[in-house]
Amino acid sequence: MNNITLVTAPDDIHIDAVRILTYDLDNDQSQLVSNALTSMDNLYDTVMYIAKSNDDPQWILDKKIKSSIIILNAESDNQTLVGYLAAQPGSYYFGTIKTIGQANTNILRNVDDVIKMMEENTTKHARI
Repeated sequence: MNNITLVTAPDDIHIDAVRILTYDLDNDQSQLVSNALTSMDNLYDTVMYIAKSNDDPQWILDKKIKSSIIILNAESDNQTLVGYLAAQPGSYYFGTIKTIGQANTNILRNVDDVIKMMEENTTKHARI
């Protein structure tokens, strides 16, 4: 079994792995991501940055640059950061995007959506 490393502000980790930034997920959304990761058969080593809306924005932006996947709560109170993260490549979201919903249609509704997205994106990482 491969490793999943959880990282919170202000920390970082330097290993070769799939990197995922989660932003301001609520408990149910976090559980969906956790269930998806634990149910995947071919999960590569993964670093998951867990950011909350009250974390240092510089730390969040640094982790955005380092991550190939961004999973966010579109209904977070910080709609400026939601809009910015939702506009990034590899960005997926739970909830309703208020700012650029037409530009990003990568909505996650359930654990199957998360698994499918993870499988597609981690396979890309393995080929690099």
